[in-house]
Amino acid sequence: MDLARAVSQISFRDAERARQTLASVLERVPGGVREALPTLLADSPDPDTALNYFERLSAPEHSEVLRLLERNRPLVHYAVAVFAYSPWLGETLLHNPDLLHSLARDRNLERSHSREDYRESFARFRSRSFETDTALLLARFKRRDYVRILLRDVLGIATLAETTAEISALSDVLIEEALRHVDQQMRNRYGAPQRLDAGGRLLEVPFAVLSLGKLGGNELNYSSDIDLMFLHGDGEPAEPREVSNHEYFVRLAQQVTEVLSRVTTEGAVFRIDLRLRPQGTEGEPAVGVTQALRYYAETAHDWELQAMIKVRHSAGDSALAREFIRAVQSHVYRGGAKQLNFAAIETALRTREKMGLSRRRKAALRPAESTLDVKLDRGGIRDIEFLVQCLQRVYGGAEPWLRSGGTLFSLQKLHDKGHLSGKDFHELTWAYEFLRKVEHRLQVRRGQQVHRLPGTPEELSVLYRTVGTDRSGVVATHGLVEALQLRMEAVAAIYQRIIHAEQLHGRQEQETGEFHLSASAGESAREQSFQQILDRLAQDAPRLHEIVASRDLTARTRRNLQRFLSSAFTSSERYAAVLRQPSAVDRALRLLAVSDFLTDILVRHPQEITTVAEVSEPTGSSAPTLPGGARPPAEDPAFHYIATVALPHTEKLALLRQHYRHRVFAAGVRDIMESRNVYDSLWESSEIADNAVRAALQIAGAPPGFAVLALGRLGTWEFDVGSDADLIFVRDERTEPVGAHKAAEQTVGALVAYTSEGTVFAVDTRLRPRGGEGELVITPGSLSAYFEQEAQPWEALSFTKARFVAGDEELGARAVAAACRHLPRFATDPGFADAVRAMRDKLAKSDEPGNFKVAPGGFYDIDFACSYLTVRHALEESGGNIRERLYLLAEHGFLSDADCATLDHAAELLRTVEHVVRLVLGKARKSLPGTAHAREMTELLTGRMLQREFPRGLEAELEQLRRGVRAVYERVLGLPGPHTPPSDPQ
Repeated sequence: MDLARAVSQISFRDAERARQTLASVLERVPGGVREALPTLLADSPDPDTALNYFERLSAPEHSEVLRLLERNRPLVHYAVAVFAYSPWLGETLLHNPDLLHSLARDRNLERSHSREDYRESFARFRSRSFETDTALLLARFKRRDYVRILLRDVLGIATLAETTAEISALSDVLIEEALRHVDQQMRNRYGAPQRLDAGGRLLEVPFAVLSLGKLGGNELNYSSDIDLMFLHGDGEPAEPREVSNHEYFVRLAQQVTEVLSRVTTEGAVFRIDLRLRPQGTEGEPAVGVTQALRYYAETAHDWELQAMIKVRHSAGDSALAREFIRAVQSHVYRGGAKQLNFAAIETALRTREKMGLSRRRKAALRPAESTLDVKLDRGGIRDIEFLVQCLQRVYGGAEPWLRSGGTLFSLQKLHDKGHLSGKDFHELTWAYEFLRKVEHRLQVRRGQQVHRLPGTPEELSVLYRTVGTDRSGVVATHGLVEALQLRMEAVAAIYQRIIHAEQLHGRQEQETGEFHLSASAGESAREQSFQQILDRLAQDAPRLHEIVASRDLTARTRRNLQRFLSSAFTSSERYAAVLRQPSAVDRALRLLAVSDFLTDILVRHPQEITTVAEVSEPTGSSAPTLPGGARPPAEDPAFHYIATVALPHTEKLALLRQHYRHRVFAAGVRDIMESRNVYDSLWESSEIADNAVRAALQIAGAPPGFAVLALGRLGTWEFDVGSDADLIFVRDERTEPVGAHKAAEQTVGALVAYTSEGTVFAVDTRLRPRGGEGELVITPGSLSAYFEQEAQPWEALSFTKARFVAGDEELGARAVAAACRHLPRFATDPGFADAVRAMRDKLAKSDEPGNFKVAPGGFYDIDFACSYLTVRHALEESGGNIRERLYLLAEHGFLSDADCATLDHAAELLRTVEHVVRLVLGKARKSLPGTAHAREMTELLTGRMLQREFPRGLEAELEQLRRGVRAVYERVLGLPGPHTPPSDPQ
């Protein structure tokens, strides 16, 4: 072979060095390889890199590999291709030369691998490996199979769609294996998470991993982040466990994320992005399905809903994933044949403008990094994806067939349905395939997440050769950079034309009403500039502009106000409601400053600004009380109307949820504005919940002789934001059981079933006799027999809180009396105090020290002591909230005045702090918030409601309080037998 001639025909960057290296290689390789190599290098997009790697492959330790190459000449081509296109995967091939044996033996380049293929392949790989580090094993398997995927890609065997689908399928299996490994470890330690169903059966609680973004659309790149969301089923164990089900799944999610993202010698399996989960970085890693659906119904931003277009199941329980995906669709595709969702267009514009601004700022700061970005620049990949998603959301409500995750597939569907012209469809499809091809070549080269063209002529030349030509021949005619610019300009023109056409269509579809949203107002709604919003208000509402502009707002308050006003701009009705209430907006600034819960409701439902206007200024009044602590009945006629009006069942449920949300919002506004006592707030929340239960019972059509009892927090008039309702269903002995059971199920369904308006609240029926194994509907007689013979001490404590809520009041009273008449049997049981302490200790060991409820000295100490004394002394008058129950015990001499004062003070503080945390965060939390702002707002609002300060801080106050409570608890539960009068330290 004429070496000089061979070198002259290859476009080496350093010809002399290449000649020396090639000579050395040709001396070591067999004859057939020697003949093939120069020609393959001449056709290679990066012959220098390919030759350098082939030199390492020709080292003496690889003699067996060289003999394999001699026997299978196509393998020489494969090796050169891997080395030239991807030095990153070239290292993998050098360290795993058995991959060449696999390619020769299995001939597995001809077809795409499915998810099942990858499962089987990984099982074989794991069985042959001695590696015990799962993260390393997964990362190694991924890189090995990337070699095969790359070859199918660069050799033209696979299309873009096939390549991204294979990468996505492989990724799903890697996630599955990480989940399987971690879940097994968790089960070995804690046991499987379980719950009781309505029929009393013990079921395993499901868990699923959902993917979004490019993985969700089955369009993953070689080096993409993967967007994941961890979802678990609802329900808690019937018996206390070391960790609750939710805590189990949070830990499971955290450990799966750690396995997948931990850096190993093979790199990390993936970079994990969890920011698309509910509440983003502030949300918990794993979320229950009901909570997640409520979030997307009531709280999620429009861009979060748009992200749900690509959501799909990747690992875990597929039925749970299907349940969530099916339910969330109604929020993603809100438009219909009569009301298209043009708000989706605003989302695309605002997000695109944000990215464009960020891009221009970076370019101004770092001019050297201002090369073309194929993803984020105008007319790039992101514009095409946004355009497709925008059209899907606009038309997907009326045409469900358009709902799909993949961009190329969705382009075809939009074209088929006439929402894209033939010319636009072909332009967008060609551009997307070309831009993604460039993106792939950039990323696979070094295994890095890059989208920007290289800055040096040498690297740009290599990229040009790796890309080759697009199907229209533009690259060959104009060169890579100019071809990209032409394609991206065409996309940008289509983008602008279609978006503007849809905007015009949207304006033509505007509803008529008292106030008409002008075009300029619509422009303001798209802008993210707070100043532009102020300018719009200056034209439309000078008084409102004066109020807002004159306030010295924190960044957080300004951002929440911006969200609220932007939401109001999306319809004439909303905007008009805001413009009519400038003083209410002024007052709402207090809500926007402190409460995420109330802010999210206002943003989702700006018309609730009228509720802020209706809530009066502080009056100093409190919830009315009758002798003995009872409240007068408080019927809400709106709930009664909803239950009895002649409307379809689904519309009744939607109205029930809307009115419940309205009442809860109004109560929260009163809490912030009036800083009222927490028991007044909880009483109102309980009264609202009572009315909702009554309405649900009416909607269910309960037969005569049927009643609903409340226990737990609802039973003691201490229901709160995010509380579950503990309900017991009772029927008269003469009432037909099948109809009663159906009424109970339908009542629960009316409260918990998910609709487009979310749910009312969660219902727990496990406090009934025998828990989940017992009858859902009981009779007074069966309740009496159960408490006489079977009931456990903890059940006796629970039924001290029982009260009638809905249905047949006389029946409800009989049922409560039937249980309570047997409570004295526990009082005379010498082991009663020990049983109560054992139950309390079991709960105390299951959580962290700062827990408001279960930590030693927490609220459960107060609750257990109060309920214990009530049962121990057979106190018949036991109704009311914790304060009233403590006062009743002191009044009868069963609790010393000093101990009563200690527990009362602690209960009020704990209930206040817990309630304030729920107002601030919009969810229940076991301890003080972790973020500085939430903790600061919690302490501020708690101090206002209690009319006091905390010089040493709220956390120190709670710690001191817990010590005092624990001392009283131990004194109460350590008392001698039931007939010995309590001592009074005073």
